Amino acid sequence: MNTDPTAVPPSRPANLYGLDRDGLADWLSRYEVPRFHADQLFRWFYGRDVWTPEGWTDLPKNLRSRLEEESRVDPGKLGLRTGADDETLKYRTELAGGGTVETVLMRQSDRVTLCLSSQVGCALDCDFCLTGKMGFKRHLTPGEIVGQVGLIRRDQQLDGPFNIVFMGMGEPLHNYDATVAAIRLLCDADGFGLSRKRVTVSTSGLAPAIEKLAGEPVRPRLAVSLNATTDEVRDRLMPINRKHDIAALTGACADYGRRTGERVTLEYVLLRGINDLDADIERLPG
Repeated sequence: MNTDPTAVPPSRPANLYGLDRDGLADWLSRYEVPRFHADQLFRWFYGRDVWTPEGWTDLPKNLRSRLEEESRVDPGKLGLRTGADDETLKYRTELAGGGTVETVLMRQSDRVTLCLSSQVGCALDCDFCLTGKMGFKRHLTPGEIVGQVGLIRRDQQLDGPFNIVFMGMGEPLHNYDATVAAIRLLCDADGFGLSRKRVTVSTSGLAPAIEKLAGEPVRPRLAVSLNATTDEVRDRLMPINRKHDIAALTGACADYGRRTGERVTLEYVLLRGINDLDADIERLPG
């Protein structure tokens, strides 16, 4: 037994949760096994929420043993859960890479929506947002994003279609690559199997990222938090406006609509005496 307190502890096995088919195939290539085993793992991880090797019954036993020894499948862990009278459940999700975020399940009649986080904290410091007061800690990985879905789907035994909104902690388009990778997993027929029309990304206004998102092959619905009709007010409420002002933001939204043929939802939080004047109504984009 090594009792040297200065010794560097061994690193944890690689977490396979969050890898797409190509990533899983690359990992499995070390074992010189057929590529279709990556497709099988993909379905177990994201289609069936089975994360332990004994459950992967269509894989060879020796491969399962190697994977158990040399890797892990860790979507995170659900911590404290609090409820409300309207059947809303708020989860404290413990992330596989450390730290926690909030994930929310909302029920409206037969409609179920999961509100996901994409970052620990947020760098954009919007005046009305508590997450922004935390400051930015780190980006979530694709696995930590979709892990929120897998954990709650299994906890709540969700067996029907549901909706996803990226409106939790963080700015999803600031974590662009991981957000887009997560959306591909969510919308893959062998993964979570969601229609892309059931996935909405809400952004505070990163205009270049909106333009980039328009060209993605798997594209979510887009919602933009406007919250003001003048740069003076929006600069104060949402500092990102100093970099991408209202003209740049609305231009990016118009371009998104032209290129995709889809509508962009504008979100607007009413703040008495600040952004709810008659003049604001008149200035709102049509």
